Amino acid sequence: MKTKWIFFIGIIGILVFDACKKAEVQNTVSCTAPAPSSHPKSVALQALMDEYVKKGLPGVSLLVGDSSGVWYGAAGKSDMERNIDYTPCTVQKLGSITKMMMGVLTMKLVEEGVVNLNDPISKWIDASVLKNIKNANKVSIRDCMQHTTGIYDLIRSSPFYLSVLNNPNKHWTPEELLKFVENQEPDFEANQGVKYSNTNTILVAMCIEKITGKGHDVLLREKVFAPLGMNDTYYHWHDALPQTTAQGYFDLYNKHTLVNVSNIVPGSGNGYTGVHSNVFDLEKFVKGVFFNKTILKQATLDTMMQWKFSEADSYFGLGLFRKYSGDLKKVRIGHTGGDLGYACEVYYYPYNNNYYITCINYGTNGETFLTPIYAEYVEKLINIMAP
Repeated sequence: MKTKWIFFIGIIGILVFDACKKAEVQNTVSCTAPAPSSHPKSVALQALMDEYVKKGLPGVSLLVGDSSGVWYGAAGKSDMERNIDYTPCTVQKLGSITKMMMGVLTMKLVEEGVVNLNDPISKWIDASVLKNIKNANKVSIRDCMQHTTGIYDLIRSSPFYLSVLNNPNKHWTPEELLKFVENQEPDFEANQGVKYSNTNTILVAMCIEKITGKGHDVLLREKVFAPLGMNDTYYHWHDALPQTTAQGYFDLYNKHTLVNVSNIVPGSGNGYTGVHSNVFDLEKFVKGVFFNKTILKQATLDTMMQWKFSEADSYFGLGLFRKYSGDLKKVRIGHTGGDLGYACEVYYYPYNNNYYITCINYGTNGETFLTPIYAEYVEKLINIMAP
């Protein structure tokens, strides 16, 4: 998810305590990854992670690939309370990387002739659900995937966050989530702009389920995770999480103090967030989608990469981002993920086929003391991986 988090500090202490009594992320258990192969950038990459853990990030994992091979490592803690090391096999929440996986699933169904990108979502979602969502009757599945709908972003809703805090582990239905979008003004008229909205992927998931008669969670497993051998990938709340799942942290009170927020769950399992994985499985995804074409044909991938400019250095494809800051050697394609206590980046460089995957068990979308620290870490990583 990509937003500025909203919290109600007066009640959060009670709610975090309550979340612990019915936790779905249990105490983290350590796991041991095999030693990586030697790599000319290994010292620089490990030093980078160590540096930013010292600056405050709880735990970091990283996997990179380039012409010299593949290297992976980690630093910091996956469970700070119990002093459990973060390792490359540690599983954590990926946030909006879920949307990239949903994009691949949707395009797979397009290849199979099951989904038509140009279908209006109103063809598949009941009018009673859409009637009070502005712009919903004017947009297609394609528009939702490319964020050109203008539809209000669920996670800008203060009432939604109040509801999450009052019921931290609730398994939300899409219809319940869309209630918070009703009667909210759109950001622009349909197809008159580009703006990221988590609501869009909820709507895509609903269309897929109506078209196929299957849960989108089942289809993700069937058509993406299983074919790629992603055996350490889980979709909360549909799947139980393994004991190797990292705790997630956030400076909840804006006092330079990390609070464990693992079990405050803002709508996982509805297309826009909820997938948990580790860097090894995410490499399988990157290789399968962008390199080996295990899941999608090149022509389908080309359709996903029909870019529309959004803001700053960001272009939106269909379930993909393209980051371009003027240097073609640094153009990267993939997705960024952020959730309350977690962040992740998965990108590859078309210029030289380098790629990196990094996961951090801290929520970096909010404006806290670690937000610029995380940005510095990513910028240095980008420069190391660029040619």
